[in-house]
Amino acid sequence: MTVYNPELVWIDGKFSSGKSITVENGIISSIGEGDNSDKGAFLPGFVNAHSHAFQRGLRGRGENFEKNNFGGFWGWREEMYKLVDELTVDQFRQLCVQCFTEMRQAGITTVGEFHYFHHDKENDFAMDRAVLEAASQVGIRIVLLHAFYQHGGPKKEQLSGGQMRFATESLDAWWKRVDDLTEIVDGFMQRIGTVAHSVRAVDIETIKEIAVGSVQRGMPMHIHLEEQRQEIEACLESHGVTPMALLNDAIEVSPMVTAVHCTHTATADMEQWLSSGGNVCLCPLTEANLADGICDMHRIVKQGGCVSLGTDSNARISMLEEMRWMEYAQRLHREERGVCVDSFGSISNYLIDAATKNGARSLGISGGEIAVGKLADFTVVDLEHPQLSGATPETLGAALCCGADNSVIAKTIVAMK
Repeated sequence: MTVYNPELVWIDGKFSSGKSITVENGIISSIGEGDNSDKGAFLPGFVNAHSHAFQRGLRGRGENFEKNNFGGFWGWREEMYKLVDELTVDQFRQLCVQCFTEMRQAGITTVGEFHYFHHDKENDFAMDRAVLEAASQVGIRIVLLHAFYQHGGPKKEQLSGGQMRFATESLDAWWKRVDDLTEIVDGFMQRIGTVAHSVRAVDIETIKEIAVGSVQRGMPMHIHLEEQRQEIEACLESHGVTPMALLNDAIEVSPMVTAVHCTHTATADMEQWLSSGGNVCLCPLTEANLADGICDMHRIVKQGGCVSLGTDSNARISMLEEMRWMEYAQRLHREERGVCVDSFGSISNYLIDAATKNGARSLGISGGEIAVGKLADFTVVDLEHPQLSGATPETLGAALCCGADNSVIAKTIVAMK
């Protein structure tokens, strides 16, 4: 049993003092009166709902452009394929260790690893175990979202080049792989979920089957959706509807299903998705880096949709910056302040929820909140850090969201059994 007595603790949308947190077997067993003897402010551990750890190896690459050739996602993707061609399983594992270490330093206690880079030089799924080994080495909680990757493009093009290292031969073989991985993880520090990579890489009939199988297994399911206008145009050409509309009609949308990006999603499609309980995950720093565009958060907030955050390509790993730029991008786009707010008008409540409990919901884990029965994962903030000078319990949340970087993170606590 461990007892914490933080100076301040984030409970029910505010920082409070005089609390103690008792932990047994990695779970919060009680919250009572405390003596503030443990330095710092305790937040729920940050939950990174969308990551491609190996893409940490792209940091600084693909950032030089020819005059009058501004580049975009598709040019960046070619740079990513070059990296894929280069990596051995040992190099891949080391990149994951490097990435997950940075995540822990940034206060991230759980990562949803959207994992489609499966193979070494043969069709051997060697990278699956490597990413789990890396997470174990670093001590970060992981939900390995295992991806089915079927086609090289929206017209069912053959996989080629680096894409061959993403290949999944058949749905039956892939499900066997998912089930085998489920048998080897402990269910506490490591869990398995499913991914249909995108509507351009997986046909809709297969997506339907993945959705049904995920429900049967009680697994979260994630999919890249409408990150790029080109994806929408191709889907309209092939199916006569947008990718989101296609999914709304094809699968059972629920709180266990997450659409990642939704940068260009139509209002009616989004309303139907959210009404069915579907989650949305945004990755503001990556979406900016790749010039994807800006998701219209105003309508999602208005409808009360569940939005989580991810570091995606890991060009920069900071949940504080992801939180800040989810709001700041809206300010630049709409020329209005306070778009991402809760029902009381609080930016900090909305953004902290996006970085914690909403991510936990997206990944199907019992975390993201400091409450009895939840995982005892904490991000501890240094209250004596100069960036937080002058902050009071009432203003600390907004000070973190709007004015702090990773250097304010004093400690990251990941609960073990």
